[in-house]
Amino acid sequence: MKDLATQLSEVVIFYGLDPRQLESILGISSMQQFDQNTVIFKEGDPGEELYLILNGKIRISRQLAGVGVGEEALAILEPTQAFGEMAVIEDDVVRSASATAHEPCSMLVLKKKTFQRLLRHNHDLAYIVLSNVVKLLSDRLRTTNDKVILALASGQF
Repeated sequence: MKDLATQLSEVVIFYGLDPRQLESILGISSMQQFDQNTVIFKEGDPGEELYLILNGKIRISRQLAGVGVGEEALAILEPTQAFGEMAVIEDDVVRSASATAHEPCSMLVLKKKTFQRLLRHNHDLAYIVLSNVVKLLSDRLRTTNDKVILALASGQF
């Protein structure tokens, strides 16, 4: 099994951090275990944490609008993937989707206040992390645009 710093370095928003910077992030994180089918957070909940998957899988889903029952699975996330990053970057964020343990999992959890304090006091680390977040959001926007174009072309709108 890989050590925590190596796993952390494989998380997209932490690409390019040096060992000292990775250790500073590990120093403000906590380890949490979740059993299968445990709801980590629900769509609409206030967001205060960033989650980094060490092992196991997480299902990200949204309630289907107008139907009243059921959900749509948006993604199954695996080790070295993170979710909830906007909760530690922005103020007053509510969760845009729900996260549930798809199988038993272990995660590193970063709290908003301590993470923001680290970013304020370590400008080199902040620059790298925020640059990676911008790239991640750009990729997500591009993917969403592609889905909208496909839906429009197929007459789904």
